[in-house]
This record gives sequence, structure tokens and C-alpha cells, in this order.
Amino acid sequence: ISSGINAEYGNCRLFDLSMSEDGEEGNLATVNDVEKNAALKMLLELAYPIAEADTNKWGPDRWVWAGLRKVRNNVGRAVKGGYSPDDWEWADGSGPALEMWLKDQPDQKIDKKTTKGVKYYQNQMRINHKGRWDDTFVYKMHPYACDYQGKYILSPDKVTWTTAKQECEDAGLMLAKVRSPEEVEEMKLAATYFLGARDPESKLWANENWIWLGGHDLETEGEWYWVDGEKITWPAKGDFRDPNPDDAQFIGEDGQDVMAISKWGEFDDSFHTKKKRPFACQCPGT
Repeated sequence: ISSGINAEYGNCRLFDLSMSEDGEEGNLATVNDVEKNAALKMLLELAYPIAEADTNKWGPDRWVWAGLRKVRNNVGRAVKGGYSPDDWEWADGSGPALEMWLKDQPDQKIDKKTTKGVKYYQNQMRINHKGRWDDTFVYKMHPYACDYQGKYILSPDKVTWTTAKQECEDAGLMLAKVRSPEEVEEMKLAATYFLGARDPESKLWANENWIWLGGHDLETEGEWYWVDGEKITWPAKGDFRDPNPDDAQFIGEDGQDVMAISKWGEFDDSFHTKKKRPFACQCPGT
């Protein structure tokens, strides 16, 4: 999901390792089964918690754009006889195999505040925190979801490692694993995509430059595991920023027992209850 409520409905940038860091145009998300609908609902809550959202149920942070749109019979109100799924398509031309419309939606209203000579119809689809669908106007401003091809989802929220672990789990994910140089490169691209490029004026250890991962040696010092219990064989000590991992002890902590990675791909051990940084969750099955 995009990190800002600044996007009208339209093409979005697709993140994929086969593409350059600049990316290229791709498709808004296809939500054609119950699992994908649940995943998008979960990601909207992760990025824009309902408890912090606009009190207006139609507010900008109460919805996320998806890729379903009405491509036929876009004249006047809904076609005679009511809603027809044959009028709606995903970007690949397929119809809505799943339908999660709100009651009495889609209603395909005409905008009464249109520009002279231009009529807007409610022919684009958005999804709310409950996973329900609504049709609305193309110029509305909401976060948007792409058909994402990577394995990592990053949050710009700066939280402790302990909180990051819980937030990933609450979303049905887990704090991320980075187990090879290839995954380092994917994480670097994901960091740029979700968080933005490193600010050259920022300090090396600025919190915004480091991302929590799921590695830790909380049980036994020097024995590193991922949060799912898998023993860490890579990265090894030589892959951390020298002289780390050093288990340094200061700022009221027992030691540095959890793993972070920088936007440029270096590893560090840090404190799990006081340092606050962005974090990376890992998609299921990756």
C-alpha cells in the first residue's frame, strides 16, 4: 500500500526485482479471491489503523484503491436492471470472480460538482478496513495497492523491535528474514520503494536509515535465530558492519540482541525495547 494519501485512481508503480530501481508502471491490485481481499484489508489496517483514521467513513484514509473498474455502460446511473458484473473488469480483462460490495453498492452516481462539459461517474473500486467494496470517482484521494511481486512489506512507523514483531504477527506476517546477498538487494529495493531513498544529509545511525529484521540472540548471547525459530547461518559476523555484532551495553539495556539492516545493506545488532526504527515484515510463503 502506498505510504501517502495523495493518489487518484490510476496506474501505480510496480515493485519487482526484474525491474530497475526506478520501477515502471504496473497494475493496481487484483483482488479476485477471499484470501487476497483479507490480505488487502489487513494491509490497510497495518498502514492506516482504523483507530487513527478519519471519523468520516468516506474519509481518505478509510479506503484503499484496488484495480477493479467499470468499463461498460458508463452513462447515467447504473444500467437498467441494476448491477451487472459484466460491466466491471480487472486490469487483465477478467471479471470480478469475488464480489464484496457494500449494501446497495455499486450505485454509479453522477458527480453533481463536475467541471463544465465533463461528467464523472462512480466507476472505480475502493476497499475499506472491513474488506467491503464501494464504487467512487476517479479523482478521489486514497492510498493505493499494487500487484506486488516482492517478499517484503515495510512500515515507515518507527517502533521498538518488540513492537515491530507484534505488529507483523498481528497482520498475519512475521519480521523479515534476509538470508543471502540476493535478499539484501531485494530488501534495499524494497526500502527505497516503501521508505524512500537515504537522505545523504542524515547521520549514519539515524533511525530512519535502519530497518528492523526478525533476527535475534535473546535466548543465548551469540546464538542467532529468526523469529520463527530457524537458526541463522547467514548473515555471519563478517557480514555485519564492523565491529558488530558487539552486544554493546548502554542506554539502560542489557545488550544489543536484535538485528537491523540499513537502507544500503549493512547489518547491525541493536536494542529491542528502546530503539525505534521502521520495520520489515515478510510475506507468507517467501
